[in-house]
Amino acid sequence: MTELTGFPTRKQLRDLKRREIVRCATVKFGTEGYEHVTLEAIAAELGVTKAALYNYCSSKNDLLMQCYEMGMDRLVDAVKTALGRDGNAAARLDAGLQAYIVTMLRPDMQYLWSYTRPMVTSGDKRSVQTSRDKLDMMFREMLDAGIADGSLRADLDPKLASLIILGAVNWVGIWFREGGGQSPAAIAAEVTREALLGYLS
Repeated sequence: MTELTGFPTRKQLRDLKRREIVRCATVKFGTEGYEHVTLEAIAAELGVTKAALYNYCSSKNDLLMQCYEMGMDRLVDAVKTALGRDGNAAARLDAGLQAYIVTMLRPDMQYLWSYTRPMVTSGDKRSVQTSRDKLDMMFREMLDAGIADGSLRADLDPKLASLIILGAVNWVGIWFREGGGQSPAAIAAEVTREALLGYLS
């Protein structure tokens, strides 16, 4: 987002308002559940009218998709930072997966796995798939790098390995519940270790 300097432009103000609406919705969807949150409740939380929200979203489902896009951007940024650390490809892949899981388990991110998939409409599928493909490609490139530097098995199929690993990791967002005895960081470390066990050289 563009830094505000001096008097913000109309576009900057609109972007700030939209991001605040999406931020509020992500928290409420994540902590209260999508089906329990109304646009009226979000408007009341923000101190605006429901009619004002329609300047930024066409429906509750549209707002959910905007939340999804913001959440996926957050995941991509976290993974990109982790993959950029020092070490061989296997170590960076480990760090990237742990960052992915820890970010995914934030209270305001639970809606991504619990609510988004069954509510994606045909018009939203391209945006959702683009975000998922971006993450898949980042991990696939790291698997390629691991084969090249010898830290991962030479006979790996990076495409298949990425699908298997992310398939296992994404389920953590379904079954994880706060207060279960282990922190997100501890779970991320354990799940990542198990997910990569058969792929290390």
